[in-house]
Amino acid sequence: MLVLLSVGSGCASFNPRPLAEVGFERRAVSETDGGVTVSVVALSAQEAKGAMGVDLARRGIQPVWIKIENHEGIGFVVPPMVIDHDYFSPTEVAWQAHGLFSGATNMRIDTQFLKLRLPLRVGPGETISGFVFTNLDKGIKYVSIECIGSGAVQVRRFAFLARIPDLRTDYAGADYDEPQWKRVYKQEEIRNLDEAAFRAWVEELPCCTLGGDRKTPGDPVDVVFVGDGPILALALARQGWHVTEAITSGSAWRTINSSVFGRPYRYGPVSALYFFGRHQDLAVQKARNDVNLRNHMRLWRAPVDLNGTPVWVGQISRDIGVRLTSKTITTHKIDPDVDGARWYLMQDIFYSQSLRRFAFAKGVGAASPENPRVNFTGDPYWTDGMRLVMWLSNEPVSYQKVQSERWEPPPR
Repeated sequence: MLVLLSVGSGCASFNPRPLAEVGFERRAVSETDGGVTVSVVALSAQEAKGAMGVDLARRGIQPVWIKIENHEGIGFVVPPMVIDHDYFSPTEVAWQAHGLFSGATNMRIDTQFLKLRLPLRVGPGETISGFVFTNLDKGIKYVSIECIGSGAVQVRRFAFLARIPDLRTDYAGADYDEPQWKRVYKQEEIRNLDEAAFRAWVEELPCCTLGGDRKTPGDPVDVVFVGDGPILALALARQGWHVTEAITSGSAWRTINSSVFGRPYRYGPVSALYFFGRHQDLAVQKARNDVNLRNHMRLWRAPVDLNGTPVWVGQISRDIGVRLTSKTITTHKIDPDVDGARWYLMQDIFYSQSLRRFAFAKGVGAASPENPRVNFTGDPYWTDGMRLVMWLSNEPVSYQKVQSERWEPPPR
C-alpha cells in the first residue's frame, strides 16, 4: 500500500500553456532610460501556473517576466540579484516540480525552465525577454532592474511597482488598476501653495485622526510627504513596506490564524481612521513574523499641492501586541512612544535614498509620559508634538546631499 501511494504521489504533472495564451503581457508596465526600454509583469499565482505548468506559488516562488529592448550601440549585463537578492535559479525551480518516478517529464520540465529564463546579457540593437524566479509577493511587487554596460561605466536603472490582480487591497478595493486617491478630489478642489503658505497649512492641520465614530480623536497626524504618488509608493516598497488587504471575512480569518499561531501575514488589514472627512486612502505596513508586531502607516492625499507637487499626510505607529477593548473587542496595542515610529520612518526613507530634504513642524501638540494622551481605543501615547515633513526625490539622493529645513528645533 505504501509503495503504491508513493508511486502515485511521485508522478510529476506538467502542462504549460503558450505564453501568449496566458495573456499576462497585457499588464506589462514599461520605462525607458537612454536607449533602453524595459517592460515588466509580476505573474499572479494563476498566471504562473498556466505559463509554467506547475503551481509555483505553493512553493513561494513568483516568476517575473522581463522584456528589454536595447536601442543603444553597446551591450548590457542584466544581474538578476538586483531584482531579488534571493532569486531562484531555473533548475532550482524545476527541481521543485520534479516527480520521483517521472524521468521523461522531469527532463521536459528542466528544458522548459531553462528556455524560459531571462538571458544574462542584451547585445546592442537586441531585444530579449524571459523570467526571473523571485520570492512570492501579492498585490504589488517592487521590481528593480539594472542594465550594466562595459566596465560599469554605463548603467541604465529602472524601478517598477508591478500590480498583481490577486489581492483585494484597501486602497483600491476590487479595482486594482485605479487607486482610491485618484478619485477623491477634482482638480479644481486642490489648492496650489507656495512655501510660506504650505508651512502655515502644515502647522494648522488638526492634531489627530478621528476614530471609527468619526468624532473621538485617534492617533496623531505626525508625517507629511511632498511627492508624486508613484514616487512615494516606490520609496516605501524599496524598503519592504507592503500594501494591506481590505477587511473581509477571509482577511479577518487570516489575521486570527496569524495571531493565534504566530504566523507571518505581510498584508494584514488595518482598521479605518478618518482625516479630511474620510478613511485612509492607503495603508502600508512592515510586518514581522507575527501579525501582532508591525509598523504601519495610514496616508491621505491632501487637498493641496506644494508648487504643483502633491502633498500627503500620514499617521504612523508601531504595533507591539494585542489587547481587549470595549470599542472594537480586540485591537493592536501601539508603542506609546509614537515618536519612535516616526524616527523609524525617517531612517527608512533616508536609507532608500529617496529623501531630498526634511523639516520638523509644530501642530501635533506635546504630551509627556507622565501626562499622556490616548487614541480612539484607549492606548496611551506621548510625543514631542512635532510633525516630520519630507520632500521626496525620484532620483537617488546621496546621504551627504539631504537638506535639513530649520522650521523648528529638531526633537531631542
